Amino acid sequence: MRKVIGYAGATIMAAAFCAAFPAYFMRKLDPVFHVWRDGWGRELESAPWVMRFAFGVDHEWAGPGWFAGDMLIFWGGLALGFQLVRYGFKLS
Repeated sequence: MRKVIGYAGATIMAAAFCAAFPAYFMRKLDPVFHVWRDGWGRELESAPWVMRFAFGVDHEWAGPGWFAGDMLIFWGGLALGFQLVRYGFKLS
């Protein structure tokens, strides 16, 4: 049963990376509305200079709410997955 928990943790970590990839590395121009969208279809706008300086955000971002949610999902998923993997594959 512990190994199942460990594999579930590894799956959560992989899912966090797979969810982050389209959000931050895929961009397309919507030909109808002439706006940039990320891989999830969210409309992108210019990032404030503070975000570009502090977090290394590109010139476009989805907004502060989406940024906070993305960070929570990504880092929370990695932390949860790591803890599950550590528990699941710990030698008893």
